[in-house]
Amino acid sequence: MLSLRVNSIVSPVEGSEILEKPVRVLAIKDNFVLVIELGTNPTKPWRLEKSFLTEEIDSGVAIISPEMVPMHLLRSDNELSENEKNSREKNWNLVRSLVENQDPLDILTSNFGTLVANHAMEMGVDRKQIYRLLYRYWSMGQTRNAFLWNTSACGGRGKEKSRASGIIPGRPAKYLGVVVSDDGAIMLEKRHMAHIRLAYGRVASGKCGKLKDAHKWMLNKFYRETKPDGSKGNVVRSSYPSINQLRHHGKLFFDNLYKLKKRGGAIRYNKDHRALVGFASQGLVAAGHRYEIDSTIADVYLVHRVNRLWLIGRPVLYVVVDTFTRMIVGIHVGLEGPSWNGARHAIYNAYTSKKDFCKRYNIDIDEADWPCSHLPIELVADRAELLSEAGETMTNTLGTAVKILPPFRPDWKSIIESRFRLINENLDLKFVPGGVDARKMERGDRDYQLDAILDIDEFTEMVILGVLAHNKSLRVPHLLSREMIAAAVEPTPLGIWNWSMANNLLNTKIVSPAELKIALLPSQECRISRGGINFQGVQYTCQTAVRGEWLERSHSLQTKYVRVFYDPNSIENCWIKSDAGFESLTIVPQQCHKYGGLRMEEVLDMIKILNQVSPDARYKNDNSAAVLKGRQEEILDRAKTKREGQGDPKSNAEFKRDKRSKRATEAQNERDQHTADLNQLRVVDNPPVAMETPKAITEKSGSTRSAAFLKLVVNAGKETNP
Repeated sequence: MLSLRVNSIVSPVEGSEILEKPVRVLAIKDNFVLVIELGTNPTKPWRLEKSFLTEEIDSGVAIISPEMVPMHLLRSDNELSENEKNSREKNWNLVRSLVENQDPLDILTSNFGTLVANHAMEMGVDRKQIYRLLYRYWSMGQTRNAFLWNTSACGGRGKEKSRASGIIPGRPAKYLGVVVSDDGAIMLEKRHMAHIRLAYGRVASGKCGKLKDAHKWMLNKFYRETKPDGSKGNVVRSSYPSINQLRHHGKLFFDNLYKLKKRGGAIRYNKDHRALVGFASQGLVAAGHRYEIDSTIADVYLVHRVNRLWLIGRPVLYVVVDTFTRMIVGIHVGLEGPSWNGARHAIYNAYTSKKDFCKRYNIDIDEADWPCSHLPIELVADRAELLSEAGETMTNTLGTAVKILPPFRPDWKSIIESRFRLINENLDLKFVPGGVDARKMERGDRDYQLDAILDIDEFTEMVILGVLAHNKSLRVPHLLSREMIAAAVEPTPLGIWNWSMANNLLNTKIVSPAELKIALLPSQECRISRGGINFQGVQYTCQTAVRGEWLERSHSLQTKYVRVFYDPNSIENCWIKSDAGFESLTIVPQQCHKYGGLRMEEVLDMIKILNQVSPDARYKNDNSAAVLKGRQEEILDRAKTKREGQGDPKSNAEFKRDKRSKRATEAQNERDQHTADLNQLRVVDNPPVAMETPKAITEKSGSTRSAAFLKLVVNAGKETNP
C-alpha cells in the first residue's frame, strides 16, 4: 500500500468489482480514496473505500500502472504555436483561482455546485465549461499542459473522404472564362484509382519518362471504346481522369524515396543519395593500414619524346593513396592500362623510396618531403587490375591482403576517386596546351589535340609536383583525432602521416554517456543532413532515424528538422522525442572518439580553432602554389621550345597520323625503362636462387626497341623524301 500515492494510476484487471476503467488517485484521506476517470473527457470524481481498493490491489485484480503521459502533453513552449499557447492560458485562467494552491478535497465539498456556479458567473462563462476544465485538469495530472490540444486524432489522414454529395473536388474547368461541365476532372471511383495507380507506377518505376506519356498510356489501355469487331475506337468523352487527377492521386500511392530509387537506379542512389553511415577511415589503426589504388585517363594529350610531331594520345595515371591520412603514397604515369602492368608500377612506387624517383624527373626532394615507402596491411582495388593470378601472387609474396570491390560502386573507394579531382585542380590540365576542355568542342573550334606539347616525362614531372603540393597543403582538419589536436599536428596529409609513424597506436577509450532528467535539458531545432542529425557541428544518429530513413529523405527530398534536447555538460547526452518517448542520440562512429566526453563549450571552441588557418600555414600554402605555378610554366616553356625546334608539321592530318604505331613505340620504351626498375625489387625472406644473366634478355629487348625505332625513322624519311 506504500506505493499508492496521489497521482498514481490504478487499472482494473479481469475480476475487479469496483473499477471499470483506469483511474487517477486525487487524494487519500482516512479510510477513503478520491479518484477520477483517466481520459480527456472524464466524469466527476468519486470516493472509494480505501480497504476495498487495497484488497483488490493485493489480490491482483487491480494494479498500479506506470503512467504513459500522452505525447501531446510532452511539449516545451518552443514547440507550441501561438494559438496553442493562447488557448492553454485562456483555459488555465478560467480555473486558476479554483485549483491553484488548493487540494481537490477542498473543492469537492457539499457546496461544490454552488462554488462552480458562482465562479462561472464571475468569469462570464457557462458552468459546464468550468466542470469540463476542472475534471480534465485533475484527470491529466494537475498540470497547466493538461489544457493543450490533442490533434493526433484530428483530420482524416489515411481515410477516404465521402463524395456522397456528388460534387467533384477541385477547381472547376473553364474555357474562355466560362465553366464547362463536360471537360476536365470526373468523380473518381475505385476502378479509376486502380488505373491511376498503374499509370503513375510507370512514371515512378522509370518505365515512362513523363507524366503526359503515362496519361496517354492509361487512356489507350482503359478508356477507349470497343467496336463490334473487337478493335478499339476513340476515347469515351468525360469518362477518364484528367492529367491533374493522375498527378495528384498518383503521388499518394508511391513514396518519393521509392521514386528516387527506381528512376535513378540503385547504382546512382547508392552513390549520391544513400545515407552516409560510415567513414572511410573507420576501423583503421594508423597510416599504412589501408591503401587504395585506381587509374584514370588524364585529360591531356601527349607527344612523343623523340619526335615532338608524333601525337601519342592521353596517358593513364595510376594513384595509390593512404586512406587514414589521405596521403598520395605512389603514382605512375604510363601508356598502358587499366592493366596489371600499369598497376604494379604504381604499387612498386608506393612501396619504395621516392627520392631517386623524383630525381629522375629533375625534382630534388628530401626523404621527409615524401616519406612513404611502406607496405600496407590492406590494398583496395577494382576488379580490373588485381583480380588476376599476378595479384594473388603479390598477396602471397608480400603478405598484403588485397580487397577487390564490386563493380559500379565507386563510393566504396571514394578517397582515391576524389584524388583525381584534386590533382586536376592543382595542375589545371584543361588549360594546359593539349588539355581536354570540360566542354564539348563546337563546330569550327580548334582541335585541342593539335596543341599538345608535353611528353610523358614532362607530364610525370608536373604530376609529381602536384602530388607534393597536395601532400603538404591539403587541409583535412576533420581527420584529426584528440591526440593529434593535443600534439598540435598540422592538419595536412604529411603532418598526419608523420605523427602516425611516430605514434602508431589506437586509443580505444570509450566514455559512457550520463543520464539526466529530461525536464532540465534545453532544446534546439537541428537540421538533418546526409551524414546525420547536425547539432553544434557534431553529427548524431538513432534507431528511429535509421528506420524512418530520415537522412536519405532530408538529403534527397525536403530538408527536415528535429528538436534535440541536450546536456551542456556533455556533448554525448542528447535526446530526441519519438513515438516511444525520449530516445537517446549517439554520436556517429567517425566522431565519437574525437568529441566523446567533452563539454559543449569545448567542442565549439575546438571546431572554431580547427577551422582557422595560421599565418604560417597560409604563407606555406601561398608559397607552394606560387612555386608550383612557376615550375609548371618552366615545364611548359621548355616543352614549347622543344616543339618549336621541331618545326611545323606538313598538315594537321600528318601530325595526327599513325598515332597507334607511334604510341606503341613510346609504350615499348616506357615499358622497358620501368621493367628495369622493377628488377631491383627483392623479397628478403626467400633464399637466393641462381638466375641466368639478363644479358641476353637485355640485348634482345634493346634490339627489339632499336628495330622498332629504326623502322619509324626510315618510314619518316621515306615520307619526307618521296
